[in-house]
This record gives sequence, C-alpha cells and structure tokens, in this order.
Amino acid sequence: MATNYIFTGFGYAAGKYAVTNNDLYIATKNNQLKGFNEQLILQSKNYQEYLQNKPNGDPFDYFVGHKMGFYKRHHVAPWPPTKEHHKVAQTSLDLLIDAVEMALTDANLDPEMIDSWVVSTVSPHEQAPGIATTIKCYFVKPENQTLSMTLTSGCAGFNKGVRRAIDHFMANPNVKHIMLAHTETMSHFLTQNDDFVSHATFGDAAAAIIISRDEALQLEGVVAHANYHDILMIDSVGVDKEWNLYMDGGWVKKRAIVNITKACREVLEKSGWKPTEVDMVVPHQTGNAILHAVAQEVEIPLQKLNQDGQHKYGNVSGATIPLSLSLIKHAGKLTPGKRILCPTAGVGGEFGAFTYIVPHVLPKVKSTEPPLKNKVALVLFADSALGVTVCDILAERGANVIAHANQANEWSMHLFQRQQNNANFALLVETINSAASAENWVNNALLNQRFDYQINLFSATESVYGIVNESDMAQWSEVNQQLSRKLLSLTNTTCFVLGHPAEYVNHHSAYPLKELFSGWHGLMGSMAGEAISKGIRTVWYTPGIYEKMTAYMDSTLKNACKEFMDQKYSGVLENIAKRIVKSMYLVKVPDTSDSYAGPLVQRKECFAFRPSCSKGKT
Repeated sequence: MATNYIFTGFGYAAGKYAVTNNDLYIATKNNQLKGFNEQLILQSKNYQEYLQNKPNGDPFDYFVGHKMGFYKRHHVAPWPPTKEHHKVAQTSLDLLIDAVEMALTDANLDPEMIDSWVVSTVSPHEQAPGIATTIKCYFVKPENQTLSMTLTSGCAGFNKGVRRAIDHFMANPNVKHIMLAHTETMSHFLTQNDDFVSHATFGDAAAAIIISRDEALQLEGVVAHANYHDILMIDSVGVDKEWNLYMDGGWVKKRAIVNITKACREVLEKSGWKPTEVDMVVPHQTGNAILHAVAQEVEIPLQKLNQDGQHKYGNVSGATIPLSLSLIKHAGKLTPGKRILCPTAGVGGEFGAFTYIVPHVLPKVKSTEPPLKNKVALVLFADSALGVTVCDILAERGANVIAHANQANEWSMHLFQRQQNNANFALLVETINSAASAENWVNNALLNQRFDYQINLFSATESVYGIVNESDMAQWSEVNQQLSRKLLSLTNTTCFVLGHPAEYVNHHSAYPLKELFSGWHGLMGSMAGEAISKGIRTVWYTPGIYEKMTAYMDSTLKNACKEFMDQKYSGVLENIAKRIVKSMYLVKVPDTSDSYAGPLVQRKECFAFRPSCSKGKT
C-alpha cells in the first residue's frame, strides 16, 4: 500500500476589475506608464512578421501578449491602482474567502473536517494575526481548535505549502485533510510604480486546494518535491517597507531559468520520470522569457506548457500554480493518470518544484452536513419579510425553528405555511407590547425550553416605524429589555439582536429610534459580560437599508441611514438573512466588520468596503 497525498478540492477567485492590454496601451500613450518604446517595435522585423497573421495587432499587444505572454489581469480596484482605491478595495482575505469556499464545495467537504489550514501571502490584509488563523473563522465553529499556519512567502508560497502539508501529514497520522492556499493583491505594490512591465505582469487572485491523505495500491498524487533558496537573488525582487515593488528583471530572468531548471530535473529524477513522460507543465507563470527557456533546457515541448492562468490572470505570485490547476480541473482536463510538473522561482530567491499524478479514484470524503443540524433557534418578531427569510435559511441549514409572530399579517401567514409543511418548524403567535406581556409570554409559552440561538428581529418589523414619540420609545424599550433578560437564561450559544443604523444618525428624523436602539445596545453590552461567563456569544448587528425592511420608513431617515452606512444601493434581503444566520455559529462573516465593546460583538454590514478594510469601524 502507498500513502498518497491527493488534491481533492480546487477553488480560485480574482479581483473584480479586468485590466486588458489595451487599457495599459492607452496608459502608455497618456504617459501614465513608462518604458515602452513603440517606435523600436514598429521597426522590428519580428513585429512585421507578426502582423501578417494578426494585421490589427498593435505594438503593445505584440510585446506584452505575444512576446511576454500576458493578455489580461484582474485587480481588486479600478486601474490605475492608487492608495485611495485600495482603502475601499477587496483584500487578500476577501479573495481567499471566495477561493476557500469554492474548494470546499468542489470537494463536498465539511469545513469542520479540515485538520489544518496553511496559507501563504506577501500582501496580507493585516499584520497579525496570520491570515491562516483568520480564514478559519469564516468556516468553522468557535470550538474548532485545528492548527493554522501562515507562510510569508511569495512566488514559492504554494510549493512550500505543499512541503509543509506533507511534513504535517507524516508527523500526525490522524490528519486527513489540509486546506492549502495562497492569496495575493499584487496591485497594492504598484501604486507608486509607473513601469509598464510591472503593470502588464502582475494581477490579484487567490487559489485554494484541499490536499488529502489516502491509502492506495499505487503511488499517485504528489510524487516528489524540492524547495531551495538562491541567496544571490535576495535583493533582486521584492517589496520595500513602503509596499513598493522593486525588481531587477534581467537578473531575475537569468537566475530563475537556472534555478527552475535545477528543480525540475531533481523532481523528475526523484519521480523516475523522463521529460518525455511529463504530460503537462503547470508552472509559476512568470512570463514567456523564463518559462519557454526552461522548457527548452528541460527538453519539454512548449505545447505541454500550460499558461492559461498567465494569459487570463497574469502573474499572481504563489497563487498562479493552484489557480492554474483549478482552471484545468474545472475545465475537466485534470484526467486520471496525467503526469504534471509544477516548478516555481521568484521573490527572495525561493525556488522549487513538485510532481503530481492525477489519481484514478479520489479518496472518499465526508459529505457536507447541515451546519445547524439538531440546533434549536428562536426567532423573535419573525413577522416580516426578513424574519421569514431568516427562518427559511435556518431550516435549510438543519435547525429546529421556533418562530414568534407578534401580529397577524401576510408574513405570519407565510410562517404558518412553513409550520404546516415542516415538522421541525413551530410558530408562536403572541402580541407582545409591554414588559408584563413579554414576561408572561416567556414564563408560559417558553416554560422549560432551551435554545441554541436567540434572534431578535424587532427592528425589521412594521412596529418599529410606529414609534413616533417618547412614550412609544419607552414602551418598546421595556419590551425588548425584558425579553433580552428573560431569554438569556434559556439560551445556550448565541444571543443576536438586529440593531438599526438610526442609532448612529445625528438627524432629527432619527428620534426617538436613536434613543431606543442606543439604550438597548447599552443593555446588551452589559449583559454580554454575564453571557460570556456562561459560554454565550452576544452579537449586535447593524444592517444597511432594505426596501422590504423599510417600507414604512421616512425617506429623510432612510437617506440619512444610507449616508452613514456609505450605502450607494439597496441591499439584497436574502444576503442579510444569510449573514444573520452565519452570525449564529461562525466567528467571522463576509461583508461585515467587527469591533468589540468588552465581550459584545458589534457587527456592521459593509457596502463601500469589505470586512478586512473596515476593521474596527462602527
């Protein structure tokens, strides 16, 4: 029997702004980019021959596309990259979240089955904690204590991760699955750079691959690997302390060809393969000048060199190999028995390679289970469009749902239909409009009940917009305070309150909602200390503005709230419902930012920026 290390799940994500060669060509015309000598190319014999096959080919596309091998790259911010653009752009963490989610879906693997998380990058969203530690929080529950390892490594990051993963497997016989990823926002390093070669070369992307241990009769998966460091390259390519890219292209090319060739020959020898037996080379995609020279040195035909990732996404540092493998896999071209060579060289002089045989049979993995299976969720004031949607998502994810409707309306009718069709769905209709009625309802209807999750959606109901004076505010403040206090003793895991952006708006239209939610917020802050001592998380969530949530909301207040939230468009109801449900069992949720008032999690929905860009803002 052979112990194999198999790639079982593939995912990738790229910046949302495509930057074409034509975009960059225009920039050279406008003197935004320097170093491109169009007249020299126009006089080139090779360019004239190129025009015979592509008569409309411009000099820039000839040089950058045909000669260098780059046609498109993707950035997280509009081109040109600027520091201002990057303040509100996706980060390496945001790209990583999407890539990891895709890999887990591709493997049909429950995130809780990942035994270790290994992530490499040189453009982290923050300095500490390591990005591998943070990414876990978006996928596994708080009790998960699996190991995470962050590697500060660029072009060789993924290959070093392969070595680290195999070492971890060998040292820990119980480890079955490792999440191995690399993420990079290279455009961050170009904000002060006007070299056309740098802008033509680099892009932003993340890629994730799940590597799994498997016992089989024949050797497949990762066959051989090698990793080295060329100290002579230490100052030839890197990023300075101001986050500016520097690169000596000529020296990088010379050393990279030598180093990649050495690594390729070594792993081929370890694998017992002749160059002719390699079916495909999937390299770190540095450009034609290096890769074509390496292929010639190793004696592998160019047609076996896969450069799809380079052509479509540019050089995305250590993400290029896993991104390219993901593209190949999702295109159905990662066929059983195929022999693949994956070499790399780059920043700091790190270089290496590994060989891989595509397995004939993937190891069996545990299918994804509903994350809320057998959990009990109480949804207060569920008689709204948001309430019904939250209840539906809770049920889809396996929870037993107890929905409270405060009044008979079209939404409570929807909830009644859910109860008729789902044995794990219960509806409690009770008008609660005073502290006394709240106490009586809890003591009678919820006697001897326990809930894993308690969700209060009062701010999404029609009732909240009927609060027009101090008396109304005092009435509902007492209701929610009583419910919050009484239900804390019945909750096991998470207390959740949907706040309201009016709490933060300094405008006359925000009163008296501002006082209501500020007071309630303060109460939850004080209760959070008691809750955490019992192992209960408390989340105060400030949403954006949604039409179905705010049908009765004054337009002046609506606009003031949108301005505070930096919200340029109406939110999607289902998206906020998913974020609410994820807040029950995950420490981090995409498209939100967290700050803390003691143990109270103050979560705010993000519109202009993503979570890692807005950390600490409320």
